[in-house]
Amino acid sequence: MGIKKPLRLKPSATIGIINPSFKNPDDVLEKYKSMVENITNRGYKIKYGKTYFAKEGYLAGSDFLRAQDVMDMFLDDEVDAIICMRGGYGASRMVDLLDYQKISEHPKIFSGFSDITVLLNSINQHANVPTIHGLVSLFLGSKSADSESVERFWEFLENGQKGKVLKNPNDKCKTLIGGKATGELVGGNLSLLATLSGGEYAVDFTDKIVFIEEVEEEPYQIDRYLSSIRLTNALKKAKGFVFGYFTDCKKSESREGTQDVLDVIKDYVLALGKPTIYDFACGHDFPFVTLPIGVEVELDADKKTIKINEEFYKDE
Repeated sequence: MGIKKPLRLKPSATIGIINPSFKNPDDVLEKYKSMVENITNRGYKIKYGKTYFAKEGYLAGSDFLRAQDVMDMFLDDEVDAIICMRGGYGASRMVDLLDYQKISEHPKIFSGFSDITVLLNSINQHANVPTIHGLVSLFLGSKSADSESVERFWEFLENGQKGKVLKNPNDKCKTLIGGKATGELVGGNLSLLATLSGGEYAVDFTDKIVFIEEVEEEPYQIDRYLSSIRLTNALKKAKGFVFGYFTDCKKSESREGTQDVLDVIKDYVLALGKPTIYDFACGHDFPFVTLPIGVEVELDADKKTIKINEEFYKDE
């Protein structure tokens, strides 16, 4: 099955917004007016999925409802792109309920991050549709997101990407291991990659450039996640690594004197000798660089850049 690329966003397109994971707050219509304005002021229409208002515990409805909402959006001819509203928890509970053959037959822009990591990579691997590690829609128009990150996100959805060079808007990115590597970009949130590890929906690192980020996990937990992935021999199969933000991942006072996150990461990657960068601007913080999942990129660890070698979108 060849790669099934989506079309880029056109003027007056309709964007479907769904919650594959955590539920929205009760005051969602009032709270996210700025999101609606950001989307509609750009000339797009919005179609809300059933999960936008659904609630079941901390989830946006049952596993079946959330899976069905994903499918409905892919199969709805009125919907041109799908942007997940938020991450949180729950996508891994229903990843096996999707019909990947039907998704493959109806490729569309699909964007999100954090818990959405599960869907980004499963849709890429099992439907062969590239996806976008990009902003969830709650950040569109939000004061939490800088305007440049939001603009970069829209630019990715609206324009061809082949030849684009992605790099930090600041000088914080570090080279851990120099060199260049070429491969398909995969990955996302570390805890979700570890959750999938070893099973049918594990993210295949073979000959890939692997992006990894995390939030609110102490270094010993980062260690545990990386260990579970290493034990499947996945790390040594990768071509290179891009470590993004590790937001609020500092060790607690009770663990002073132990390793920090960078120490832990070095323990796992330095011996592999593969091009690796750290603190790339993507993950649970801003500025946020939108990344393509499922197309070929070139990582230049010395220049700390990611070049998109392959067009993300279908030729029109």
